[in-house]
Amino acid sequence: MNTEWAQRWLDSFSDPEQALAMYDDDVAFEDVPFAHREVDKAGLARFFASMGGPDAGTNEFTLRSYQGGPEGGAVEWTWRAAHARDFLGVDAKGKHTEIEGVSVLTFKDGKITSQRDIWDGVAALRQLGAIG
Repeated sequence: MNTEWAQRWLDSFSDPEQALAMYDDDVAFEDVPFAHREVDKAGLARFFASMGGPDAGTNEFTLRSYQGGPEGGAVEWTWRAAHARDFLGVDAKGKHTEIEGVSVLTFKDGKITSQRDIWDGVAALRQLGAIG
């Protein structure tokens, strides 16, 4: 895996089927700010569906850096979202956020076998006007 792969992975989130094709069936997934875990691809598909869809707004991920090799790595990214519904329990419709984060990944046979996402939920709440 390399920088080109990391950008393709981030770009794949615009198409859930394309994104899911990059994961192992038994992927372990954790989103730290949401305190959310999944233990397989079916659960990950449900989580992705809950975050996306036509009523969610738009999401764009930009690669900041990638460090790693064939067994695992870390992808630093910036997430820009134009919200069309509540986010983090806050009325976010019509608002924009720009959040930095990192995904720590492991790989097996070219597929993602684990993912741990860490991103700045406090910055998102500030940008949405929920906290000062």
